Amino acid sequence: MIKKTLKLLSGILLLPAVIFAVINFCKEITDIPTLTPAQAMFMYGFAAYVGIHIFIYKLDFLYVFGHESTHALTAKLFGGKIFSFKVSSKGGSVKTDKANTSIALMPYLFPFYALVVCLIYVVFSLFRDARPYVGYFVFALGMSLSFHLVQTAEFLRQKQSDIVKSGYVFSMPLIILVNIAIIGGILSLLFIEFSFKDMAVSTFNQTRDVYVAVWRQVFR
Repeated sequence: MIKKTLKLLSGILLLPAVIFAVINFCKEITDIPTLTPAQAMFMYGFAAYVGIHIFIYKLDFLYVFGHESTHALTAKLFGGKIFSFKVSSKGGSVKTDKANTSIALMPYLFPFYALVVCLIYVVFSLFRDARPYVGYFVFALGMSLSFHLVQTAEFLRQKQSDIVKSGYVFSMPLIILVNIAIIGGILSLLFIEFSFKDMAVSTFNQTRDVYVAVWRQVFR
């Protein structure tokens, strides 16, 4: 009961941060002028999966595999043992002896295939000059991030047991905030005009101002 109450309060407290994070993220996006070839490849990759998802085929099995793999990897990081790993296009499951909020929510927070793309790039660059292929990797990175966002949004529309256990009021603001932070960090590396620092500082200051204003109203 205490944990549920704390999560409920945490979710409510996160709401102003989520609102301002979305606003400042959009502001940084609109500040980006004309695109360089590499930046354009990222955008093409991002748009490519959206088109595939809407008009061609939903890669549900691939998403579920990444989702359950993230559950399993997070459980292992917490010292857990994996007893079973099941995946299908309709859903999957991982049985482990560890259970906590991080294990439950990590697949919604962490872009599994974006990490895979980055690891492939790093390994590839160890054996060959990767510079001629940067555009392809950036395209794949954009596509993997789009895949994560679109599929996560799709699956969140369903009644996910992970979210139900952690509570929607706590889980949804956290998922939005962390995804904005991760994507903002990646964009700040690709786009000089996109400032992760400015986005984070503005969000922090605006959220703090809301908290201070509410505090003064309540305890005037």
